[in-house]
Amino acid sequence: CILVFSSSAKLRWISALAPPQGEPDLLESPDSPQVQCIRTYKARENDELALEKADIIMVMQNSNDGWMEGVKLSDGERGWFPSEHVELISSKHARQMNLKEEQRVKNAKQQVFCKK
Repeated sequence: CILVFSSSAKLRWISALAPPQGEPDLLESPDSPQVQCIRTYKARENDELALEKADIIMVMQNSNDGWMEGVKLSDGERGWFPSEHVELISSKHARQMNLKEEQRVKNAKQQVFCKK
C-alpha cells in the first residue's frame, strides 16, 4: 500500500514534526509576502489558522495545492489556511505600515504587562 500526500499535507507534517520555533520577529522580514483575509475561515484542524475578514497574515510558506502557512499580525498566531480566503497585499508601503502597526501594538502590550 502506497500513501500519496498532497503538497500541503507534506509541508504540514514537516512543520508539525520540526522543533518548536519561537515567535518570529516579523520586522526582520519586511519584504515577506502579506495577505489580507477576504472571507472568514474556521479552522478544522489543530494546525490551521482561523481567519476573520480584514486579518493581515504574513506568509511563511505556500504549497502548490492552495494552502499557505502564516502568522497573523494581530496576535502572532501561526497556522495553515486556504489561499482562496485571502488576497495578496501588493503594496510595499502597505506591508511596511502593517508591520509598524504590529510592532506598536506589541510594544503597548509589553508596557501594560510590565506595569502589573
